[in-house]
Amino acid sequence: MLQIRDLAVVVGFPLAIASVAWAQTPQPRDQSDPRYGLLTPLPDQGAIPPIVEMLYGPTDVELAHRAKVRQYTKQLRLIRHKFLGHMKAQELRARGIAQLKEFIDPAAFMPMIEVLVREDDDVRLAMLDHFTAQGEQGQATLAWIAIYDRDSQIRYEAAERMTSPVSASVLGVLDTALRSPKHRVANNAGILAGGINALQAIPLLIFAQITADEVEKKGDLAWIAIATQRVFVARVEAIIDNNVAVFVPIPGVVSEGVIMRVMDAVVVNYRTDVHRSLVAMTTNDWGQSTKYLAYDIRQWWQWYNSEYVLFKNEQARQAQAAVLSSAGDPAPPPADTP
Repeated sequence: MLQIRDLAVVVGFPLAIASVAWAQTPQPRDQSDPRYGLLTPLPDQGAIPPIVEMLYGPTDVELAHRAKVRQYTKQLRLIRHKFLGHMKAQELRARGIAQLKEFIDPAAFMPMIEVLVREDDDVRLAMLDHFTAQGEQGQATLAWIAIYDRDSQIRYEAAERMTSPVSASVLGVLDTALRSPKHRVANNAGILAGGINALQAIPLLIFAQITADEVEKKGDLAWIAIATQRVFVARVEAIIDNNVAVFVPIPGVVSEGVIMRVMDAVVVNYRTDVHRSLVAMTTNDWGQSTKYLAYDIRQWWQWYNSEYVLFKNEQARQAQAAVLSSAGDPAPPPADTP
């Protein structure tokens, strides 16, 4: 059974970046197309290609720098202090929530999440509504909350506010989360991917459903002894008092047999939430159950390359034929025709 340590190391699949193989195969231009990234077989070596190419838009580092320069955290803390927090007057709280809606710069979204993390539900739900109205970057922020927030109810509310089709920014958030070594993060990302039917995440879901983590600890992890023990007098100690002398025997134990020391171990983690989303998404899209593949990564890899990619390419060919037919052009040949 093929097992993986993370999305960069696959047993039986040496992983260095496989960008060359990825680039050699033409990819759909429209990344909102649910077939994007699913028309190409997974490489037998190298890292899993990104499920979306983030060619445009600011990076996280750029957004953090802009937020620092514009002092968004300071501004938001001032609003929280004056209008929110322990403030009970509904009129003042409403004014504070209204001021939050003025922060439409994507660089202010993460500081807003951090500053308002302990606020009551009225404030946090208003914040989610605000992100819903902020287009693609707002959707990406909702995806981040649906994966990383500690409050399960807030995660649910954020996911409920996400729209279709899935944007490239949302796929970027999923890409990062599904590669995370933290099981909670990966499971939440799997749940979100299934909830919004992000088919582009299927390759990452395949390799994120099980991990093999080394146990790091100095010294022995455990030991097992199969032995016969015999007690003997190792030495005696003299106790002397007035006109009295006593010799106390000190016993020792000798063991005869085998002692096994456990000095290293690997823990296999089955991410059930990721697995369930993977099975549900692939079964629904492919039209046949994939439950039989279980947690066998090698079987999933073979199924994806030999069955699913052909299915998606035929789906793309039929879509192209429909477009050409409506335009009066001849249909393209079947996918398996040279």
